[in-house]
Amino acid sequence: MEPNYYTILGINTTASMQEVKVAYKRLALRYHPDRNPGNAHAEERFKQVNTAYQTLSNPGKRARYDLRLQYQREHQRVLRQQAQPQDPRYYQTRPPASVSERHYRTIRHEEKRFSRKDWYITLAFVGGLLLMSLLLKVTMDYITGEDKYKTALTYMQDGKYSSAHRLLSDAITFQPRNVAAYRARARIELDVFEDYPAALNDLNQVIALQKQPSAQVYFMRARSHQQLANYPHAEADLTRALQLNPKLWSAYLKRGEVRLFYLHAYEAAIEDLTTFLQHSPGKAKQEEALTYRGFSYYKTDSLPAAEQDYRQALALNRQNGRVYYLLGRLELEQQQPDSACMHWGAAYQLGYSAALQELRQHCR
Repeated sequence: MEPNYYTILGINTTASMQEVKVAYKRLALRYHPDRNPGNAHAEERFKQVNTAYQTLSNPGKRARYDLRLQYQREHQRVLRQQAQPQDPRYYQTRPPASVSERHYRTIRHEEKRFSRKDWYITLAFVGGLLLMSLLLKVTMDYITGEDKYKTALTYMQDGKYSSAHRLLSDAITFQPRNVAAYRARARIELDVFEDYPAALNDLNQVIALQKQPSAQVYFMRARSHQQLANYPHAEADLTRALQLNPKLWSAYLKRGEVRLFYLHAYEAAIEDLTTFLQHSPGKAKQEEALTYRGFSYYKTDSLPAAEQDYRQALALNRQNGRVYYLLGRLELEQQQPDSACMHWGAAYQLGYSAALQELRQHCR
């Protein structure tokens, strides 16, 4: 299990945002590389403090992290309960029977023949009982599975993801072909618990059980493949999703990201990101797409186009340290060291630590 971010910052899980910020500043000053030159332990602690702060200072990331901690604690509790030894008293046997109990008497019965008709009646009765039992079991399993699935959806709306996940697993036990339950459980595993192998298994079940899986299912499976470093499979699933729904614009953004960073297909990435930017209504996603496309242009030596995209991304968000850093690198390529140093300084002030190395190497 990864280090607990609350333990790293030395705060309670109920700490306010101000307490998180104060703890971060105190530890960042203590372990900063400038104050601990050559100290590998201090450098590692500085990285851990930064990582913890990036998560706990963001309300959305902190909420997902708290849910993941809750899920892991509950999982550990279940494992401990399963590992506890059984009470040996359950394995005790009764004392040997007395002599009177071991006395047998032979009981004689009058000989009676069992006719063929009697056999038919008996077999029909037993068969009817078995059929009724089977129908009753199927009906009860369906009712129970549907009830647990609908309750799980209610829990998901209320943010009770651990309880919802458990109910969905129960629903699948009663209805092994419940496609909707697999899909809902995969969404929790992918977006909340970040359990990508489990999400991939559930999405494979959805695709296997459906004759025509939806584009959204392939899109979710592509995200799982990406997190598991199965990049060619991720690209193939995104392409399949776009074949089923050419207006699934988020799939263009995700495929552009995969092609850019993992498959190094820069021209294809530019096409995907351009398509997304032509149709995307969301400001945050436009900023991300402009950053990715700018970097794709940079990798293809189209420096003016890259600079234009970076500046458009900054116009949407002046607090994006990564874009300042990338713009600085581009300006260094364009023989503009003063502008590059200015933008690296802005990136470092916004918490983008990679800019510090550039400042030390190129700026005085």
